[in-house]
Amino acid sequence: MNAVAYIIKRTGSRLITFAVVISLIFFLARSAGTDPFERYLSEDPRIPLEQIQRLRHRFGLDKPLYMQYFDFLRNTFNGEFGYSLYYHRPVFDVVMERMPYTLFLLSISIIISTIVSFTVGVYFAYKRGTRVDLWGTNICMFIRSTPHFWLGMILLLVFAYYIPIFPLFGALTPGVRHENTFEFLKDLTFHSILPLTTLLARQIGMYVLYMRNSTIEVLGEDYMVTAKAKGVSKRSIMFKHAARNAMLPMVTVTAMRFGFMVNGAILTETVFSFPGTGRLIYLAIMNDDFFLLQGSFFIIAITVLLANLIADLICAWLDPRIKI
Repeated sequence: MNAVAYIIKRTGSRLITFAVVISLIFFLARSAGTDPFERYLSEDPRIPLEQIQRLRHRFGLDKPLYMQYFDFLRNTFNGEFGYSLYYHRPVFDVVMERMPYTLFLLSISIIISTIVSFTVGVYFAYKRGTRVDLWGTNICMFIRSTPHFWLGMILLLVFAYYIPIFPLFGALTPGVRHENTFEFLKDLTFHSILPLTTLLARQIGMYVLYMRNSTIEVLGEDYMVTAKAKGVSKRSIMFKHAARNAMLPMVTVTAMRFGFMVNGAILTETVFSFPGTGRLIYLAIMNDDFFLLQGSFFIIAITVLLANLIADLICAWLDPRIKI
């Protein structure tokens, strides 16, 4: 089987998975038993019940569930993601407004953590069994088990409250008009330091262990023994032979991280009140805005599908055995 047939086969299976996920998104959102218009009655009982019924009819919520499902599919594949009841704007516009903040925060954290995890993981594998490896893996396991929200709150408490070096919330200074792009990026970077530190600590602690274990597994292969017998230097064995083959699981994991980047770091963005798509999803859940929730998860599913396709292409390029 050549590379093209392999990619077509994998893409077909993922399209089926995508269709199942989209259906689950709809039915889980609608089966929650909440009606977004009922909160209007609880907030202001003076609103006529007939007005609520007109709103439900306008958004198609008075139809049977299966008809709502077909309407959802038709509108979604026509590029209509619905109307946010909380923001009173189209869902696509709301998501696109928040996405640049999430892309800025998570793209930096993923790139830096991937580079550091790759290097440190290979080094720990090279030093396996030594005191460096023992202490390093234990520290990584401790960081990996630390919740995002707890670490974020500790950083806020120490470096934004007791030692007020960084801001407590937001992505930009309120009320400040930036004269140019450099000033805007400077303000955004300053507000992103604590959320970025939270994400980097957790991601590095997690993916160093992945890279270490993958490298140790590769070191036990027969071709690695042959390379040692031929007198190849340890540096070449680790970084030119072992690391290249150990990268395959990391490529898949990294691609998945970029795919899920659209949903943002929900807990981290919520703790720091960072206006990304992660906090947007949290607000959609809290405000029963399942039109916004459905649109957000549809965009996430699309990005995950594309990220998996890119991961397949990179893995096929790194390991020719996949093309067989």
